[in-house]
Amino acid sequence: MSTAIKIPRAARKELMTFGENIRVARLRRKLTAEIIAQRAGTTRQTVAKIEDGDPAVKIGTYVAVLQALGLLKGWGHLDDPVGDQMSLDGLPQRARMKNG
Repeated sequence: MSTAIKIPRAARKELMTFGENIRVARLRRKLTAEIIAQRAGTTRQTVAKIEDGDPAVKIGTYVAVLQALGLLKGWGHLDDPVGDQMSLDGLPQRARMKNG
């Protein structure tokens, strides 16, 4: 049984696009959802949920499916043009908790 997860519309749209891209990658490789499920240690139904962009599926399962497709490398890279423009010189090296 799946619990509905509320996420912003823009995030939901991105997740649906991500799932569709995973489906296209699987089909280009001529792999069944069952084969990907076996390689990722999950079920065919969960692969279908991922391909639908279901936000209730654990991120670790998404990552396992990406690995099963050979797409894991570079997955964690974030495109952050705003952050790239900001200077990191003024940021603290680490945060400390105040004892208090």
